Amino acid sequence: MKKRVLQITTIQEIADVLTGIDHPLAQIWGQNDIIKKNIAISFDYWLEDTGIPITLTEFVEQYLAHAEYLGEMFWSGIDQNSG
Repeated sequence: MKKRVLQITTIQEIADVLTGIDHPLAQIWGQNDIIKKNIAISFDYWLEDTGIPITLTEFVEQYLAHAEYLGEMFWSGIDQNSG
């Protein structure tokens, strides 16, 4: 039986991805370690639990696209109508 090695995504990796995304929340999230940690942990669980391949950039973009459903911590700081 082949043992699967779990890779742990860092908040720096999340920050690097956010830097390259043109979205009103990307810069805000890039300054918030709690949000970056949450995204990193969620990404790791996604890969481990589903086995569905997705890049880190695609995962972060999905978070950004659905920020209004993730709770106030994720969408506060922007005009909801500008999203």
